[in-house]
Amino acid sequence: MKIRSNLLGPVVLAFFIVGIAGTMIANYWNTEKIKIPVKYKTGEFAGEYNPADIRGSYTLEDINKSFQIPVEDMARAFGFGDTDHKNTIRAKDIERTYGELKQGELGTDSLRLFVALYTGRPHTPEETTLLPNQAVRILKEKAGLSEQQLEELNKIKIDISSLKPGDDVQTEQPVESGGLEIKGKTTFQDLLDGGLTTQEIEETLGTPMGRSGDKVRDYLVEKGLEFKEYKTKLQELADSKN
Repeated sequence: MKIRSNLLGPVVLAFFIVGIAGTMIANYWNTEKIKIPVKYKTGEFAGEYNPADIRGSYTLEDINKSFQIPVEDMARAFGFGDTDHKNTIRAKDIERTYGELKQGELGTDSLRLFVALYTGRPHTPEETTLLPNQAVRILKEKAGLSEQQLEELNKIKIDISSLKPGDDVQTEQPVESGGLEIKGKTTFQDLLDGGLTTQEIEETLGTPMGRSGDKVRDYLVEKGLEFKEYKTKLQELADSKN
């Protein structure tokens, strides 16, 4: 049987609508990206979600679904206890709010460490990773930490009572050398002024360069990328110019 050309469009559209309806009913159709961390493949925690795979774009609600940690505990731990819509707070919001401080860095990896300790799962944090005092208090109350873990936490805890969520906090130490120092407030124009070319920047980041006035850290965080990883690469490239 032949279908006339003027009927072909409606017929295809009908099949398309029926197909989507069927997949929706079967729960196969999902217009939103599901954020689920990878699982440990081996060892004691094989088959369980790995906190190390928490990305900057993950919300506290996403993390709650995978690790069953109350959203309220995570929000309070990082100074967002009085914030409305706690479920939609993202890991990168923590990094954007605090970022690099004199003592280290308070960002996505801090949340990974908090989740790992809260759930008793292994995670090796970055050397600069910090945790707020209130995060440490919550872990002491609910995580059953060992004396050794508590000693380690006392070394990296920080008072954030004077830092309000939403502030553009930057308290890096002053530049000690004459060359370009990559910091949280470094813009793409600073990179160019420091002798890096657009091609070098884009090859290092693996993504097109932002606008000249954009802060590199904010640009990467918005893309769900870890600033500290690319900061090291950019610093090595900048140092090679001197």
